[in-house]
Amino acid sequence: MSRFTTVGTLLWLATASCAATNGSLPAGLQIGETVESREVLPFAVVRSDPSRHLEQTLLVEATVNAVCQNKGCWMQVADGDQTAMVRWEAGCGGKYTFPKDAMGERVLIQGSFYPKTISPEDAEHLQEEFGRGLRVPEQTYEFNASAVVMLDRKGS
Repeated sequence: MSRFTTVGTLLWLATASCAATNGSLPAGLQIGETVESREVLPFAVVRSDPSRHLEQTLLVEATVNAVCQNKGCWMQVADGDQTAMVRWEAGCGGKYTFPKDAMGERVLIQGSFYPKTISPEDAEHLQEEFGRGLRVPEQTYEFNASAVVMLDRKGS
């Protein structure tokens, strides 16, 4: 095989790989870090067997149930009656925020999933930031998000 053919083959493979990665993700407004192409899991699947999904990076589809109305630093997602909190890896006041008007929208969340205990004081704080009646279970799960794709919005 000639040197030109080898280089051409490598360039074709690199291009095909990028196209597959970019083409396999649903369209939408991306916020945060680069979303890695991986299997998209419905939130109901993750919640049906949480221990199977802990301590790994996931790409999960859910519906936004609530968003912090102060800084957009957290959101609650749902699938049926199952909920989980979503926060940015960098925490509140970082460089990314969730859109405050995202309630009811479908999202993809890239991040890790873990159990979370929410104290009564923290639950009250979350309810105040949302501004309406928000159900915050004491024992819940949380996504530590590195990226979010707002599926119902056009990308920019």
